[in-house]
Parts: sequence; C-alpha cells; structure tokens
Amino acid sequence: MATSTRITARVTPDVQELLSKAAALMGISSINAFVLSSAIEKAQHIMEREESLKLKEKDATLFLEALERPAKAHKKLSKAFESYEETTL
Repeated sequence: MATSTRITARVTPDVQELLSKAAALMGISSINAFVLSSAIEKAQHIMEREESLKLKEKDATLFLEALERPAKAHKKLSKAFESYEETTL
C-alpha cells in the first residue's frame, strides 16, 4: 500500500481568501484540494513543455533533412576505426 506525504504552506489572509474564492468558482470544496489540483496541473504542463522538442518550421525541415542524409566519415575517423578493429579482433 502506497503511503502519502503531507505538503503544507503558510499564506497571508489575502492569499487564503483568493484561493478560497477560486476553489469555490471551480466547484472545489476545499482550498487544499484546489491547491493540489492546480499544482498537479501546472507540474504536468511543465513536464510536457520540457519533454517535447519544439522547432520552427524552417528548423524542423533542416532537422529532418539532416536525418535523411547519411553522415560522411572523415579520413581520420575511418583510419581510427580501422585501427580499433585491428586491435580488438
């Protein structure tokens, strides 16, 4: 069975009133439930934003074109690879 932890916050009376009114407008009976719901929603938004790659159309086109072109090996890289194969086989 999963355990849960408590998160607490001290707020000014003005902030408490603001949160209480917002919770009521959302149909949520408690400030705690409202704050938790809002925090989860914000956290999910942040995670989605940070985990996605967003490119402008021009940059996306350049990126896709680069993926479709095979990389060319440089002479030094080819020589190093051959040398590595000789020493490991």
